[in-house]
Amino acid sequence: MDQTFLEVLVARKKNMAAAILKVVCGILAALSLLMLPASVFFLATALLFGAGAYFCHLQEFIEYEYSYVCRELTVDKIMARSKRKSEANYEIDKIEVGAPQGSYHLDAYRSRNYRVKDYSSRSDVKTYVFYYEGQVKVILDADEGLLQAFHGAAPSKMFLN
Repeated sequence: MDQTFLEVLVARKKNMAAAILKVVCGILAALSLLMLPASVFFLATALLFGAGAYFCHLQEFIEYEYSYVCRELTVDKIMARSKRKSEANYEIDKIEVGAPQGSYHLDAYRSRNYRVKDYSSRSDVKTYVFYYEGQVKVILDADEGLLQAFHGAAPSKMFLN
């Protein structure tokens, strides 16, 4: 039985659009609060802009944590470096094929329509792709240790090059 345990943390680049929207929504919420005695309308807009600033704050810094335990990959999304949300669980046995992005092993799957789950940093790092249960295309920034664990769990499905 495979007793491998690995964790990989991948950070996306700072979302500048969310950072700018956070500042703009914060300023508009403060201005609406200054106008509060004039109307109840300004209270509603202050709450609305405050909620917008909070959600933009959550989207500003996003990280993904891959946890590989006993032939199962768990992906968690960490927002604003504080709030964690479980995104998905993938069993290695249900993966159809996995290989680095652009590999010839993935050629047979390129023309099919899959839901795409991108858990990568969206930078120039080499990404790893696997197709899961004929429904989902998953994109990861896997390090060498995680790739070795994938290949060790399913050598006929998971390719390193």
